[in-house]
This record gives sequence, C-alpha cells and structure tokens, in this order.
Amino acid sequence: MILGIDASRMSFEASTGVEFYSKHIIAAILKILKNENDGEKAEKGGVEVILYSPKKLDIIFPENEFYKHEERVIPCPRLWTQVRLGYEMFVNPPDVLFVPSHIIPIFHPKKTVTMIHDVAFKYTKKAYSFASYHYLNFGAMFACKFAYKVLTPTEAVKQDLIKFYNCNPKKIVVVHHGFETPDVSLNMTDADERKILAQFGIGKDQKYIFFVGRLEEKKNLVRLINAFAEFSKKNKDYKLLLCGKRGLKFKKIWRAVEKNDLWSKVLMPGYITEEEKNTLMKNCDFVAFPSLQEGFGFPVLEAFYYKKPIVVSDIPALREVAKDAVVFVDPYNEKSIVAGLKKLAENSKAGEKFCEESIKKGTERLKKFTWKKAAEKTLKVLLS
Repeated sequence: MILGIDASRMSFEASTGVEFYSKHIIAAILKILKNENDGEKAEKGGVEVILYSPKKLDIIFPENEFYKHEERVIPCPRLWTQVRLGYEMFVNPPDVLFVPSHIIPIFHPKKTVTMIHDVAFKYTKKAYSFASYHYLNFGAMFACKFAYKVLTPTEAVKQDLIKFYNCNPKKIVVVHHGFETPDVSLNMTDADERKILAQFGIGKDQKYIFFVGRLEEKKNLVRLINAFAEFSKKNKDYKLLLCGKRGLKFKKIWRAVEKNDLWSKVLMPGYITEEEKNTLMKNCDFVAFPSLQEGFGFPVLEAFYYKKPIVVSDIPALREVAKDAVVFVDPYNEKSIVAGLKKLAENSKAGEKFCEESIKKGTERLKKFTWKKAAEKTLKVLLS
C-alpha cells in the first residue's frame, strides 16, 4: 500500500497552529509505522510512505523491512497544492492521500483524507481578505463533497461542517490533536531563561499575562487590550505580552494600544521561537486566549503543561478541550474579559485556591491529548 502525505506545511520555517499540527501528526504516524508489531504488519501488508513537499524537509525518517519512505520534492512557486500536487496526483496517484491542512487538490485519489481545523472564516468573515475567505470556503465545501473522509479536531468543528456545508456526518471523524513535552524546555538553565526574558523586557519579578498566536482580528486582541487597560488601573504591576506573527488587520490591534496609551505595558515582539515561547509560557503569571473562534486551541494545552491558569473564550471548541479547568469569558464582552483577568490576579485565599484547583484540573485534562492517540486514530482511517 502506498500512503501519500502532503508534507508542505512541514517546510514552513515560521509555524502556526496548522504547521505545528502537520509536523507532529506526520512524525507520530511515521513512528507508529516503524514500531508496529508483527501482527499489525501482517494485517497491513507493509506500507510505503511518500511525503510530498515543495522543498526538502529537515526530518529523519525511520525505516524497517515492512515500511519504506520517499521524500518527493516537487517545487512550484505558486498554487502548489492545486497545480503541482494536483498534477502529481493526476499522473502518479498513491493509494491513499492524507492532507493535514484543509485544502485538497482538485485532482486527487478516490481515497483522500483531510483535516479541517476550523471554519472560523464563516464566523468572522470580516477578519479575512476576500481571496482568503473564498479560497478557504471553497476548500471546505470541496472536501466535504469529494474527500473520502474529513477529520476534525473537535466535535464543534464537525457540527460546523454539517451546519455550513451539509456534510454527511458519517464522513466526518473527530480526532483530537495531541501534545508532547517540549524538548527545548528540558535543557534550559535559569540563566538561559533569564536571558530570554530580558530580550523581551521582562525582569526577574515582572508580572505578565501571556498570549501566543497570530496577531489578527479573529484572535480578539483589540477587546483583550481594552480589557487589560481597565484591568491595569488596579493592577499596575502587570504587563501584557502578545507574541506571534502579524496577521490581517493588525493595524486595529496597534491602534488599540495607542488609544489606551499602553506602549509601556503591552509588548508585541512578533514571531517567537519554540524555545522563547516555552520560556515565556513557563514564567508568566497566567495566559489569555480570548479568540472569537477556534477549532482546537493549542495554547490551552501548553498552559496546562506549564501549570498556568488561563482565561479562554466561552466557545464550543474550547469548552470541549478545556472542560472546567479554565476561566471562561464572553469574547464579545470586554467587562467579562476584565472579570476573568481579575479573577486570576486575585491575591485572596479564594483566588489562590481557585487557581490551584484550575491547575490541577488542567494537568489531569492534558493526559487525554497525545500525538500517539491522534496518529493511531488517523492511521485507522487512512489504512481502513
């Protein structure tokens, strides 16, 4: 059996949620195929994996006599998925194609499986450019109609596909994303961490609230900044650290900082490395993640791992992932966000007890999300 995987997102240097998922799910799939036991080998009859990418990947491939791989570099300057990958599927298709990143090529094998991470563009249309909205909308519609199976990271996204695209529920399989211990955090010394914190203007005893993600309108950062302005009137020792690449309509976020005169308190350093992200998460007081729409929410699991309280939006996907281990707020109500921030900053015994209980619940909740589980469930669909 030949399993083809669109590995194009693994070639992105500055990764966001979709790239992060692609790297981890592909690595976990390769690991399982290498380590499968004799009974499973006999049942599957051997699997050959082809990774398609526009440029060479920085990855070490495990091999054994039952499992072979090929890295097929097929460069194309524009429209790689539809033009170059689509052509490859037309002339030399694998038995199964797995696309971890939403958009499947027009020409594709009959057995094509894709992961649709969210349909935030249906809820926050104004946060997208005309071209981006219609490209994503067509991609979701096309996948729902022609893909063999559609994976979603939460039941919430599954219901969205049924609602917006009348997708057959039997075609959709919910596969939660995973989490693994960040390698970069294991060998960090206190001196290394202090050096990184200093690069971001964070002193040894500085209190700060941490956000990580693309800095764009759908992440609801304008309301978060306005809420922080109110919060900081009585909590003057806090800073707000917003880390991530600048996205669409970033100017609105910039203007919110300017309007509230918060240049000394709101820091926006841009894209950060995994090493920097983990250091900043580890040393923050708590995390804020008030997105208008999410399909899963990796920062929630990262906060759980580092035992940090977190304020998140009360939306279906985050309810599903976080359960009762967080402070939920109405993402459209700034007063609700202010109340959430104040609850986690409260110095009373009740406030401390609440944070301790949230951290304990988050630590327990985190155990349910592993890349091994995600890869096993994904492979079950791909190889069935």
